[in-house]
Amino acid sequence: MTAKSIQQFLAAAKAAVQRGLKSTSGKILLVTGNESADLDSFSSSVVFAYLTDLHAQYTRCKLSGYDNIIPILNIPREEVSLRPELHFVLARLRIPESDIICKDEFLSSIDRSKTDKVDVVLLDHNNLLSDLGDLFGKNVVAILDHHADEGLNNSAEPRIIVPVESCTSLVVNYFADYFRISPEELSVSNEKKDVARLALAPILVDTANLKSKETQEDKDAVAMLMKIISSGILGASDGQESYYVELMTAKRSIDSFGLRDILRKDYKEWLEDNGVRAGISSSVKSLAWTVKKFGWNEFKKGIESWATERKLDAFVFMDSFQDPKEGYRRDLLIAVCSEKGDARVRKFVDAAQIEFELEPFSDEDGLGIQNNDEEGLWCFKQHNLKASRKQVAPLIRQFMQE
Repeated sequence: MTAKSIQQFLAAAKAAVQRGLKSTSGKILLVTGNESADLDSFSSSVVFAYLTDLHAQYTRCKLSGYDNIIPILNIPREEVSLRPELHFVLARLRIPESDIICKDEFLSSIDRSKTDKVDVVLLDHNNLLSDLGDLFGKNVVAILDHHADEGLNNSAEPRIIVPVESCTSLVVNYFADYFRISPEELSVSNEKKDVARLALAPILVDTANLKSKETQEDKDAVAMLMKIISSGILGASDGQESYYVELMTAKRSIDSFGLRDILRKDYKEWLEDNGVRAGISSSVKSLAWTVKKFGWNEFKKGIESWATERKLDAFVFMDSFQDPKEGYRRDLLIAVCSEKGDARVRKFVDAAQIEFELEPFSDEDGLGIQNNDEEGLWCFKQHNLKASRKQVAPLIRQFMQE
């Protein structure tokens, strides 16, 4: 019997949600990435859910006995439009956007009084936050993640937290029995090639096509995936490069976005036990590009408005981009958003300047970008290019927790 395709799996999961899961008598396995809902969170959760559904073939996955396995995008439906790289991948794989299940759609389909019916797998994070955490925080049964280990959900099995560049690499290596093909296999099904293309996308993006900060696990995953994709095709390396270029072109297509959309597109937030709240927005466009588009004063007003909307005490704006002259670069903006956050943020600024090799921003283009110690707003060029949000977030949280 031919296994269902990943397109068929997603369509069936969406149909189950649309019918409503309230009347389901059996257990539900919810598979979710983190709240930034980037390509890595999406791909890792969908691929993990799909291969768990095929668990009979891949004995390493011990999760079984579920009536429904539901991968979700951990954002409301209205925010899907802010992810052009996701739209590109969905179109490439012939997956209708309507078959993707968003957080609000899943929550509307379940009986919230029967949370014990839902087990949770965390991909690309190891602490279930916000409304999902309130409902199912004690129901985490498996974790694959590459962020700082928060020491929670220690009974999860598997519980794999390894600092690779892409969480999807962990999924590929975990299900290596599926992705590893032998030299004797002369052809690979189109269904398996589609799974490989979905898994490959975030790994290429997160490692800059294995040219920046990849780990051995990332390299191993790409090698397995490209062997599947290039089966029977000449010029495999060319295909990898062109796929990466297309992905990055799509990801950078945010010229039509308003400032609020840019700030919320790739955003993560943490509320500490002491009530201090910090948020980090990441952008694929430079700080100079953003300020040039909106103006320095409007940019500052936009940050203040976002901080008010999210009730933040501290805010960080990060970017990563290719400069025509200097190559790959990063900037870092840090802002105090409340009296409660003031002293904590200033300590973070002092530590971050050393840890991330920060240089005060020089407004070479005359855009009006200014550091203001009195206001609590600082802009830096970041010379430690390997420090992404995975490194910045634990440090700012350390000071927010004081």
